[in-house]
Amino acid sequence: MNTILQWCLQVLGHSDIDMKKFESYEDFLSWLYNLRRFGMTYGVENVKVLLKEFNNPEKKLKSILITGSGGKGSTVEIISKILERSGYKTGKFIKPHLNRYTERISINSKEISKENVVEIANEIYSKIEAIRSRIEYYPTFFEVTYVLSLLYFLKENVDVCVYEVGIGGRYDATNTLDPLVSALTAVYLEHTKILGNTLKEIAWNKVGIARENRYFVSADLPSEAMNVVSEECKALNCKLFTVSSNDKSSIKYEKVLSNLKENIFNYYGIKRNFKEAKLSLLGEHQISNASIAIAVIELLENYYFEINDNTILDTLDKIRWPGRMEIIEIDGFNFILDCAKDPTAMEILCNFLRRNLKSKPISIVSISNDKDYSKMVNSLISLTDRILFTKHNVMGRAIEPSILINYSRKISKNLNAAIIDSVENSINHAKKISKKDDYILITGSVFTVGEARRSLLNEDFDRVFASDPIL
Repeated sequence: MNTILQWCLQVLGHSDIDMKKFESYEDFLSWLYNLRRFGMTYGVENVKVLLKEFNNPEKKLKSILITGSGGKGSTVEIISKILERSGYKTGKFIKPHLNRYTERISINSKEISKENVVEIANEIYSKIEAIRSRIEYYPTFFEVTYVLSLLYFLKENVDVCVYEVGIGGRYDATNTLDPLVSALTAVYLEHTKILGNTLKEIAWNKVGIARENRYFVSADLPSEAMNVVSEECKALNCKLFTVSSNDKSSIKYEKVLSNLKENIFNYYGIKRNFKEAKLSLLGEHQISNASIAIAVIELLENYYFEINDNTILDTLDKIRWPGRMEIIEIDGFNFILDCAKDPTAMEILCNFLRRNLKSKPISIVSISNDKDYSKMVNSLISLTDRILFTKHNVMGRAIEPSILINYSRKISKNLNAAIIDSVENSINHAKKISKKDDYILITGSVFTVGEARRSLLNEDFDRVFASDPIL
């Protein structure tokens, strides 16, 4: 800003802090994604500085908080949909997004508008500049997005909001919320540089979202992780409910049928029992996620939420969650899209498909460069003998396909593998080499699946920035 304009603004009683920073949605995204140069913060103290500037909106909302090494997005979606269909104005916060930043924040399944993003972003920027006038301060991409969601939900007067934790739990920005019910979907080794190298350390991080005198729902976990969760809940006088297929669990589920067309299960819960509930999300792991979601809903009734059985069952039967064991049929081709982004998720995917496919699929794969690609490729080779290695285009985060193909050829001499320069071109090539009844699997990253859906379904997306720079 030139000196004359600065002087004029001061004379008129204005300052840089009061000025509108973002003229458009694209302006905001450009600024937001460049925050990555400041890296990540570990802990909630940094975001608390910004929250205080807005008189702590996180304390004014009824919330539910979901964490887990996998499955938390699906669980958030199920809970949100049941509440929405029960007549409650429901905010939802997820990460990352497939196509658009606005997917991260929604009310009753409607994404926040770009206009609302810009309006609230300018308020946030003004507060950040005010803080910077006093101290050195750099919020992160995730912290800004989290605060934006809170301000939007508060502005729109939601009845309840359901939040997906970013990483871990104890030190995640979302843990500034005071959830009525918290839930943990799974614990396995992931983000070890941040969360720790053992299941015990990771569980300790995740159970940090438990609250004193509230409720905590947990999936069946390995004993070293479950012990940590139990001890923490006991120390907080937080009532723990475990969910599994084990008879010793507080809440039990039974798989009735799980294949590429149907997912049917029995649920024996706190107040409800459901026989042969139909779940439209595919994969046996989704039965656990759905059972956790139902348990959370049951516990919300202790806070005077009213939800009937038919709403729960109808929602399960109709729920959709793009890119998670999603089957798309286009022009006679059968595509399976799954955001398996780490070794455990990939193993779950490949085991399920190996049990349910009659023939080996053609696979299109791009993996992000912070993942253990060797274990992921090993799982894929156990499923398929035809792989097209490619490279998603998210901010230089994809591992080079040459690394993947060289590794795969070392462990499988019979593998038919090739490098294709983009996800879209990989899809076109797969169509050329596929036969009738072949399945084409697209996996390896949320970003890979996002690009595939844009190519297959022509979905709208943020053309400058494709997805989260960190997660």
